[in-house]
Amino acid sequence: MTFDERLDKIKSLYKEGAKGNLIAVQESNQLLERLRLDYPDHPHAEAYHGSIFLLIARDKTNPLERLKWAKNGLKLLDKAVAAAPNDSRVRYLRGRSAYRLPEKYFQRTRTVIEDYSFLIDQELLQEGHLGAMGIDYSILSYEIGEAYRRIGRNEDAAKCWTKLEQQTQDPEFRLLLRQKLQSLEGKPATEHIQANDSPKSILIGKAARATGNVLLKWAEKKKEALREHHKMEEEKKKEARREHHKMEEERKREARRRPHRREEERRREARHRRHRREEERKRGARRRRHRRHVRR
Repeated sequence: MTFDERLDKIKSLYKEGAKGNLIAVQESNQLLERLRLDYPDHPHAEAYHGSIFLLIARDKTNPLERLKWAKNGLKLLDKAVAAAPNDSRVRYLRGRSAYRLPEKYFQRTRTVIEDYSFLIDQELLQEGHLGAMGIDYSILSYEIGEAYRRIGRNEDAAKCWTKLEQQTQDPEFRLLLRQKLQSLEGKPATEHIQANDSPKSILIGKAARATGNVLLKWAEKKKEALREHHKMEEEKKKEARREHHKMEEERKREARRRPHRREEERRREARHRRHRREEERKRGARRRRHRRHVRR
């Protein structure tokens, strides 16, 4: 198998692992170990492996083990971005992985903003760039707003969410954005966010996770609607192809029948001419007999 074929399988497993499939995480880790042996220092292999390390860290129960895997994952992701800073896939993997990390332990929210800003700039330069990679621009914009909020850049967060609220046509997503904007009302443009484990911070964390779940459900709903749209479009194309094929076959049959009809017309015309000559001959014979009879 080629590098791309092997990586495609890993991508599929990574998506399952991100949803919580532990077996997919372990299998992709093993595949990436072998892939990196065959293709050392390849940015895509290292970026995916770094992302998988962070998923492994997520599933660890021992805090020290979790920290070790997370740091190793971030190290690989940073190495991949350093090797390919203009690669959108590598930047997305690092930004998405960093977004899942708690700021108070890792301080990587600025990495999220850096990578997501790069991706949004690429989309502005080339519309459809993110969609071709399977990245939802709306979710990316929402999450960069959340990243700004995490580090106290409330004005920047509000700008992201306000722009997104004006662009979206989804009522559920618009409601979520309004709630996020209301949560910023009365707050300074920039504030210092203190990292602690107070009851208040725990409640905020729960609210953030709840918001994330709402966003995830919205994203799944949007994907389903997109799949239905593609399905309907495919059906329309198939129906159009069937109609075109039917018309083409009818045209061919008509073309085949046309010479036969012309030949049949010629034959009928020839029969009519013979019939008229025969009738004329018979009438002429009757007239001659009648004249001979009159003379007698």
